[in-house]
Amino acid sequence: MNALGRLACLLFFSAAAWAAESDVLSNLPANIRAEAQIVRSERDGLWEKVLLVRFPEARRTLSTSDGLLDARAALNHAAHPVLWKTLGHRFMGQDGRGGKAYAEHVHAKMAGQLQLDKPAVARMATAADMDNLAVITKHYGPLTVTVLATAGAKTNAIRTGVDAGTYIEGQTPAGTINIMLLTNIRLTDAALARALITVTEGKTAALQDLNVPSTYTKTVQATGTGTDSIIVVSGTQGPQASYTGGHSRIGELIGKASYEAVLEALGKQNGFFLPGTKRFTAAPVAPAKAPDALRLALLHLDAVPGDVAGNRARIEAGIQEAVGQGADWVMTPELAETGYNFASRIGTDWIAPFPDTWISTLAAIARDNRVALFVGFAERDGKTGKFHNSVAVIDRNGVIQGAYRKQRVHGGAESWSTPGTGGAPFMVDGIPVGVLICADTYKPEPAARYREQGAAILLAPANWPPVDGMGPDDLWERRSAETGLPLIVNNRTGREPELDFRRGESVVAAGGERLYSFSTSQSRLFYVDWDRRQGFSQPTR
Repeated sequence: MNALGRLACLLFFSAAAWAAESDVLSNLPANIRAEAQIVRSERDGLWEKVLLVRFPEARRTLSTSDGLLDARAALNHAAHPVLWKTLGHRFMGQDGRGGKAYAEHVHAKMAGQLQLDKPAVARMATAADMDNLAVITKHYGPLTVTVLATAGAKTNAIRTGVDAGTYIEGQTPAGTINIMLLTNIRLTDAALARALITVTEGKTAALQDLNVPSTYTKTVQATGTGTDSIIVVSGTQGPQASYTGGHSRIGELIGKASYEAVLEALGKQNGFFLPGTKRFTAAPVAPAKAPDALRLALLHLDAVPGDVAGNRARIEAGIQEAVGQGADWVMTPELAETGYNFASRIGTDWIAPFPDTWISTLAAIARDNRVALFVGFAERDGKTGKFHNSVAVIDRNGVIQGAYRKQRVHGGAESWSTPGTGGAPFMVDGIPVGVLICADTYKPEPAARYREQGAAILLAPANWPPVDGMGPDDLWERRSAETGLPLIVNNRTGREPELDFRRGESVVAAGGERLYSFSTSQSRLFYVDWDRRQGFSQPTR
């Protein structure tokens, strides 16, 4: 496509994209003398969100995208990650400049709507969601600093001085940390330049304290991402600062605000949290358990189909209750995050590549509360884009061990899901754990493979309603007899319009016998203690 054709393409696609609505941000200090809003729109059915900050007069501004300019506005343009990819191909073909062309188009469009020349609008772009914006303000005496940050560091984090630089100008933004710094006081050009260093130091300190690894060299911590951007905007009121390093009071405010804003933004976007911030408050004394026993908590959950946010909150509340009762491992049913018949209600486009923000948040909860988690969720493979009915396994150090993918998927409610293959035991607390999902226990082979690989216990999250002719009959007991391994089945409860799970049973089977069976018509936690030498018992107060 030639340049004229590309321009026509840009103009054509812009016509349907900018029927926008906006949310005004009310948390900017009055003495900053700026108005901020998030402008929301859609393109090709995918979200675009632009943070737009306007000033009543021209402000001296230093932008890593634009250099020095006298700006009347500054923007941080966010778009759905898929949109960056598709528009990159659509606008510019395969030459790698599509993302840049798209960002320049949005810059020009916003400038035109503001009736400003492009050089009067500082800009940056990101694939992070603007709903995860962090706004942090710091004051000292006559000084005010506000930082507005978006941040993503899962796909593009680098350690400068270690990782190779393969970026070619014009490629698509990914995993970007964007920081906009506003002050009430006047900054000289030198102070604007020095502020870039101070902001970067605050950002890097946040990445270090969060232990964010490089995407490319997993053994080292990241110092930033490959496409980070900063906009520093001078105020118009006195006093004037010519130095903004850490020894100055204004530099202290800049560094602290940048640090806190990046922490908050990475928590919202990626589920990265400082150690201890996800620790649950102390609970009453839990029932005693033997020194060598592990307490397993089975969350017999009433998952609401399609209510992802609500189900996540229910799961986290269940984990908190289980921790208070001394649980070492917490297990949910199959598809606890989504409910079973979710796809017909909310589709699958919302499913993010594994591990998404919520799984990372669960990892922080596991780390801070020293509890291992086995959680049923809907997975998107980040490389293939395929969907799987999966169980995430997170150990007590908060390490995401991986995800087991259901092998025996059903049509209808599970037609969105691609069957998994094989599976090796996960090592949790030094114990090799085999994970199966519901109908994977229907045939002996999956459990037998785990036995051959040295598994010591089998865990099977399930959505198995007691329907005539559908089992499970004595399948779980048979699997435990064949393998010689204990099998813990965590079923669900509740009712979906399509299926009634209220009499579904969670089961502990060993040696071919059902040791315990649990059932309830409402969400509830069941507990069982496991000593590898002594077997199973139920905790008592």
